[in-house]
Amino acid sequence: MKEGIIWRNIQQKDLETFERYYKEHYKRFFLMSCKYLKNTAQAEEIVNDVFLKIWEDGPKIIIETSLKSYIYKAVINRSINALNKNKRELLQHTDLVNIPEESYELRQIEENELMVKLYAAIDQLPEKCRQVFEMSRFEELKQQEIADKLGISIKTVKNHITLALKQLGKSISANLMLLLLVFKFLLRH
Repeated sequence: MKEGIIWRNIQQKDLETFERYYKEHYKRFFLMSCKYLKNTAQAEEIVNDVFLKIWEDGPKIIIETSLKSYIYKAVINRSINALNKNKRELLQHTDLVNIPEESYELRQIEENELMVKLYAAIDQLPEKCRQVFEMSRFEELKQQEIADKLGISIKTVKNHITLALKQLGKSISANLMLLLLVFKFLLRH
């Protein structure tokens, strides 16, 4: 079944389709969250929360990319937020870190803003370029797998990824430079 049909079925509360999609894709999303968090219980909770939200709010959710990309972004965002929360809690309970809490919070805000800008920049990529990039980075498919799924050559896949990286670099380079300067400043003081 194509993802568009799967998504419509989920929005219409087709439990069988939802459960099948969940069982087929859960492990991939779980492992990706684990890469960020290094905590299986938290990763499991995040993935389950994302799927629950999709089930509960499906009719209200507008997906402009693919369902898989939407879930990847949601899991990554929640994993980053959980990681940031874990770091804040750790800072509150230890005297080993010399970064003032205001500086730490500023850094977290900057990191989150940069992630939002990155996702916005990805959404601005040409459709096929964005699709190839998301399959490569979010779904972690190899170039040959992408080429086979989309019926294009590996050279075309490489060209799309190169174009995406160049455009993303231009889109976030100013923000990244600002963030690096903030980090450098915070780590000195």
